[in-house]
Amino acid sequence: MLSDNRSRRLQSLFMRGAAALLLSLTTAAPVMLAASHASAQTEKPVSGGTMTIINGSDIKSWDPAITAGTYPGGPMDVLDAVYGFIVYVNDKGVVTGGMAESLTSSDAVTWTLKLRKDMKFTDGAPYDAEAVKYNWDRAADPATLSPAQPFISSWNKAIAVVDPQTLTIKLSSPNANFAAQVAELCPFIASPAALKAAKEKTDIKPVGAGAFTLTEWNQGISMTMARNPGYWDQPRPYLDTIKFAIIPETNSRIATVVQGGATMMAGYPYQFGSNATAPGVATREIPIRGINRAYLNQAKGIFTDVRAREAFYSAIDRARLMQAFTQMPGYKAPSNYFGENSPYFDSASSLPAYDPKKAQELFDALKADGKPFSIKIVTYTNSDLKRLAAYIQQVLTGYEGASAEIVEVDQASLIQRCKTQLDFDICVEGGVLVSNGAEPNISNLLSSGGAFNWGQYKSAEMDAALKEASSTLDPAAVKAAYVKVQKLVATEMPVYIFGEQTRSLLLRNNTGGVVPSNGGILQKQFLYVCADACQK
Repeated sequence: MLSDNRSRRLQSLFMRGAAALLLSLTTAAPVMLAASHASAQTEKPVSGGTMTIINGSDIKSWDPAITAGTYPGGPMDVLDAVYGFIVYVNDKGVVTGGMAESLTSSDAVTWTLKLRKDMKFTDGAPYDAEAVKYNWDRAADPATLSPAQPFISSWNKAIAVVDPQTLTIKLSSPNANFAAQVAELCPFIASPAALKAAKEKTDIKPVGAGAFTLTEWNQGISMTMARNPGYWDQPRPYLDTIKFAIIPETNSRIATVVQGGATMMAGYPYQFGSNATAPGVATREIPIRGINRAYLNQAKGIFTDVRAREAFYSAIDRARLMQAFTQMPGYKAPSNYFGENSPYFDSASSLPAYDPKKAQELFDALKADGKPFSIKIVTYTNSDLKRLAAYIQQVLTGYEGASAEIVEVDQASLIQRCKTQLDFDICVEGGVLVSNGAEPNISNLLSSGGAFNWGQYKSAEMDAALKEASSTLDPAAVKAAYVKVQKLVATEMPVYIFGEQTRSLLLRNNTGGVVPSNGGILQKQFLYVCADACQK
C-alpha cells in the first residue's frame, strides 16, 4: 500500500464498503444477482466523437473463447467492444446484466440466463439462446483451446434451451459464484455462422452484437471500430468511433496521452508522476483492490520442491521489491491473498517473511540434495517489469548457490510461453489480479483447473476448501472455508504474492462515461466526449 495518507484513507473506505457488500451478498437467501446495468454517468452524455484507448498488446485472433483476464488495456478490452459482456461484475462486486438481462438462481444449482429480446448479430442472425449454447459448447471442446475449457466443460452438457430468450444450466453441485465466473471466463458470444465459416482461428471474423463493429485492423499497431447502429441499448453507444492503439512501452503510452494523441491508458499512479497534472490531463481511480503476483512452475523445475518456494519468499524483501518495481517507497507486503480489510482475512495465516538466514539455509539444503537454485525469470518487455526482474536477479546472486536468468518476451506471447509451454520457473505478469472479493479469481488462481493457475499448482485439499466456500450461503461457513484456503497459501506458497495496488486511468479530461467493471475493464457503450472538461 502506498504511504500517501489520502490514498490510504480512500482505499480503507472502499474496502470497508466492499466488505459490507460481500457480507450482504453471502447472507442473502437465496443467491441473487443484479439484473440490469448500473447508472453510467453523472454528466449529461453527448453523442458523437472519437476516443483512442491504448492497449499494451494486440490480440492473436477474434475468437470469443480465447479470454485472458478482464483488466483494462488487455486483449479482452478489444473483444468486449465487438461482442459485449453477456453479464459483467461492476466495481462493487455485483453481477450486472450486459447483453443478457440477468443470470440468476434460487438455489445456486439451477441457473437461468435471460437474454434481451430481438438482439441480432451484425450479420443479421439472432443473438438467442441457441447461439449462446453453440458458443459455450464450442468453448467446452478441448480443440478450441479456450482457457475456460475446464470450467465450461463441467456444465455445458446440462444446458437446456427453454425459448429463444431463455436457457437454464443445472450444475452438478451448488456454486454461489457461477454468474461471476461466467462474467470473467466466458462472457463473449459471437455469431455461430461466423465461427463455423472460419477454417482456422486466424480466419475468424469478429461478428458480434456489441456496441462497435471492426472497420480496420492494422495488426500490432491499431484497430478502428465504428458505432453499431443495431446495438440493443439505444442511444448507446455514444461514440461514433473507438480506436485502440497498441503501445507496449509504459512511458510511450503516458507521453501519447499527455500530448493528446490518445484518450486514455490504464496504469498505476506511480507510473504517471507529474504527467497526472499536465494540462488537459486527469486521473481516475478504479477502486478495485488487486494483488501483484508471479507464477511459480510446479509442474517441473526447482519450484516443485516446497522448500524452494519458501526459500524464494524468504530471500527477497517484498516491500523493497515493490519499491524497485514502482520506484516509490512506502509499500507493505501482503500477508496473504486477502487484504486486511476483507471479511475473510485471517491474521493467523501469513506468507513467509523476509529472512535471509532462513533463505540461505534452504538454498544450502536444496544444493545438498542435488537441486541447485538456478531459475529462469520470464516476463515481458516493459520497463517496470524489467526493473522488477533485475532486482530479483540481483538479490538472488547475493546468496551462495542461487542464480537467475531473465528472459523477456512480448506481452502477447507471455501466455503461450508460460501457461501453454510451461517454459519458465517464475513468470511475472504485469498488473494486478482483482481480489476485492473472493470469487471467481481465487479459484481461477488456486484451483487445480483454474484459468489463472499458470504454475499448475494442484492440491486436493485446496480444491476441497474452495468448493466448500462456493457451496454455501452461510457467511460463517464461507469464512471458515477461506481460513483453510489462507492456511494452505501460507504453507504451500502456490503463487508469489508480492504487492497490492489499485489501478488508475490516465486520461484526457474531456472523457465522460467511465464505467469500470470486472477487473477494471471499461464498459465502452457508456463512453462519450464532453464538450468541456468533465474529469478533475
